[in-house]
Parts: sequence; structure tokens; C-alpha cells
Amino acid sequence: MRAPGPVTGGPSRPGPARVAGNRSQPGRGPHGPRATHGRLAALAAAATAAGAVLVLALAARHVSRAHIEVTRDEARMAAALWEAAGSDGAAAIRAFLGDRATILPAPPLTATTAPAYAAGTLDPAAWITVAPRERSRTWPGRATIIALLGVLAMAGWAARMARSAPRERYPRGAATVAAAVLAAVTVAAHGWAGGALGEAAAYRAAQEGRAGVAALVYRDFAPPTVALMAAAGCAALVAALILFLLPRSARPRALRRTLTGWAFIAPAAVLLLLFTFGPLLFSLWISLHEWHLVDPVHPFTWLDNYRTLLLDVSWWSAIRNTAIFTLHVPLAMAVALGLALLTRGSRRAIRWARLALFLPGITSVVAIAVVWKWLLNDGYGLVNRLLASAGLGSVRWLTSPDTALVTLMVISVWMVVGYQMVVFQAGLSAIPRDWYDAARVDGAGPVQRFRHITLPGLRHTLFFVLVTSVIGSFQVFGLIYVMTEGGPLGATDVAVYHIYREAWEFLRFGNAAAMSWMLFAVVFAATWLHFRLLEGRTAHA
Repeated sequence: MRAPGPVTGGPSRPGPARVAGNRSQPGRGPHGPRATHGRLAALAAAATAAGAVLVLALAARHVSRAHIEVTRDEARMAAALWEAAGSDGAAAIRAFLGDRATILPAPPLTATTAPAYAAGTLDPAAWITVAPRERSRTWPGRATIIALLGVLAMAGWAARMARSAPRERYPRGAATVAAAVLAAVTVAAHGWAGGALGEAAAYRAAQEGRAGVAALVYRDFAPPTVALMAAAGCAALVAALILFLLPRSARPRALRRTLTGWAFIAPAAVLLLLFTFGPLLFSLWISLHEWHLVDPVHPFTWLDNYRTLLLDVSWWSAIRNTAIFTLHVPLAMAVALGLALLTRGSRRAIRWARLALFLPGITSVVAIAVVWKWLLNDGYGLVNRLLASAGLGSVRWLTSPDTALVTLMVISVWMVVGYQMVVFQAGLSAIPRDWYDAARVDGAGPVQRFRHITLPGLRHTLFFVLVTSVIGSFQVFGLIYVMTEGGPLGATDVAVYHIYREAWEFLRFGNAAAMSWMLFAVVFAATWLHFRLLEGRTAHA
């Protein structure tokens, strides 16, 4: 007996199992999640390798430049021997450098050449060129071996990730290996560079002893610590960012959203890294050195600059003047709040009054300082002339140690009340009018409404204005620089102006950088105290 056929008479269609068998498995295509997962793992390994190569290249380049400088110093010594020996100059140079030195009548196109002058002449009589000597340390071998082993480990991990399914978990092990490889390569390359530079410095000192003359220009033979750390840090950051994308490769939509967001913030991040965080870290590095602008050698002093500042009376006097100058902030806030309450209307006269009060906040500080310096001049100032016409004596506004800082504080109040008034008006507009109406119905007077409604409603605005004003007061510079230049007798020598003089007048950049970081610590401590004391109180209010 035959089995019943299909219900329809047409040809049979393939079942679901057959259709599924003809399709490719998900994630196995050239653009699938697994392929993306493998590419990201390979990119992380490549970033680690590139960082290691960059560290090795920087160390080798720094050492190579130092040896070129040593060879140039040898050329200078040979030129000095030629000038001192006279007719026997060639023999003296041959005894000093052998076949490495060549005396030429015209300047060659090499970097290791020095001019030699005959007695009574201004033009070079000969040019001494010196060939670099053979070196024993031409490449950091230990650091290279560490880099190769680390790169091989990362490459093996990337190959394993390319064959495995995407995982929604951050690969901490790979991130640790990449960071450890870059750190080890940096340490090894730094040690090799330090040894090679020490050998070059010792060789130059020995050559000076043989020649009996010193090199004219010295170069700082210190390992490129900052450059090596920056290269390794950037490579580690790139590798960490790539590894951060690795768990998202299983979700293409989430990966695209993350990459799009990074693309939007990348320009701002690069600008912050180059022009904010980079100079900050470099200033911290300078603060650990005896760094003079005219001296090519910058010895590492660790914390000596900070210890010196702790005993510097003039620095603490500048900090005291800055703290006294900051006392104008509560007065300015009180005046600004009063003006904000008085100018809340919308009449034309009130709008013009608000505009007039706000103008000093957007005017150039230098222009304001020049005008006030002319108005307060002892001899021809308009203020003293008005006092004299009223039968009062003139006042030494800016030339007396007793009045100069107070005068600057009053001018600062006049400059900032307009801006603070606008901020307070924005805060007042956020307080519901129903609260005031309910308080009037309950019989509350103006003082009670101000105390129980206005001030609590402005607590966040008050906190913002106070913190920003204190930070701005600690950073005051333009007003001091134009009007008093820190005088008279240091009465207006504030912290930022003191740092400016230390750097650009006395050329002690190491001390100036240490002062900047100490000022940062003071401002940070003051801001933290404001957050702890004021914000904590408003939270319990």
C-alpha cells in the first residue's frame, strides 16, 4: 500500500531546515561581529607595538643626537688647538683625534664642523670637521627584546580573539599586558639611554682633559624621560580605548553609536590634551628641576623648589596679599544682590541702568586699569582734583602701602558687580512668584520674605558666584600689572604677579612652576572647603 502523497499536486518545496542550511552562519562574514572583534583585537596589538617602537626610536634618537653634540664639541676643541698651535695646528689635531679630523679651507655641509680663526682675523681661516666615533651602545637591546616578547604575546592574544566569538566583557588581562609591556619597554629604554648618555658625557670630559680646552656650549645629557613617558602613555591610552570597543563588537549598533560619539568629542579632547593637560604636566616636570631660561642644563632637584618656597618670605607675603584681596568678594556679592533686587523691573530706565552696570564686566581689564590709573593719579588725577576743589586733601590712592590694595579691591568690586547682578537676576527669576504672594497673605514683611524665600531660593546661585569669584580673585593679574606692578613696597604683590616676575624677570622657571602648583593647591583647598561647608549647609536647609 502506497503512502499518501502531498495535498497539492505541485512540486514539493524545501523545508525550513534546508533553507537554513543554505544560508551563511551569522557573524562569519567579512563585516560581521566576529570579524570586527578580530580587527579590534589586532588594532590593540598594533597600538601596543607602535608605542613600543616609538619609545625605542625616541631613546635611540636622543642618544644619537647627544653623540653628534659630543662630536661637535670635539670639533670645537680641535679648532681651539689649531688656533693655539699656530703652524703646528695640523699636527696637534692629528695627535688629538687621529684620522677622524679633517682640515678644510671651506665649510662643508656637516653638523660636526667648527671654524678656526688665525690671529688677528675675523673670517675663519680653516674649518675642522670630525667624523663620529664608533659607539658600543647603538640600540637598546634589552628594551627591544622586551618589546618583541610583549608584541608577540599581544599578537597571539589577537589571533585567539579572531577565532573566538565576541564577548561582552572588557579584556582586563589584555589591557594589563599592554600597559605592562609599554611600561617595561619605557623603563628599559630609559635605563639604556641614561647609561649611553653617561658614557658620552664621560668621553667628552676625557677629551677635554686631553685637549686642555673645554667645549664652548654644553648640552644637557639627561634621558628623555618626559618624551618616553608621553609616548608610552599615549600608546597605552589608544590601546585601552580600542579594548573598550572590543565588548561592543557583538552589538554593531552600539559600536557605531560609540564611535560616532568619540568622533564628535575627539577635536575637543585633542585640544585639551595638547593645550591644557600637556602644559600642566610639563609645568609639573619643570617644578622638579632647577630650570633657568638661559641655562641649557636643567638639573633634577626633586622637591627642593617646594622646600625653598616654604621658607620664602616674599612668596608668603604675596599669598597674604592675595587672601586680603579676596575679602572684597562678600562685599561685591552683597552689592550685586542689592542691585539685582533694585533692577528687577522692565521699565526702560531700569533696563538702561542694568546695561550701564553690566558694561564694566565686558570691558577690557587693561582699558579699565589705564583709565582708573589716570583718575587716581597723585598729581593730575581727576579724583584728587575734585577733592581739592571741595577743600579736602589729596589721597595717595596707588602710591601708599596703606591704601593701594584697598583701592584695587574697590575697583574690583566695581568691575564684577554687573556680572554678578545678572547672575543673581537669573536666580531670582527662577523663584516662583506664588511664594512671595503666599508670604504677603500670611503677613510676612520684606525682611522676612528676603530671609525665608529669597536667600534659600538663591542658595545654589550664591554658591556658584562665591566659588567662581574666589577663584578669580586668586588669579588676579591684569589689574595689578597695569596699575601698581606689585608696589608700592610690595603692598599689592599678589600670587600670580609674583609668579610672573619669578619666571619672566628673574628667569627662574623651576621656582615659578612650583609656585603655580602651590597656588593651585591653595585654590583647590579653598574651593573644597566651600563645597564642604556651604553646599553641606544648603543640603540640610
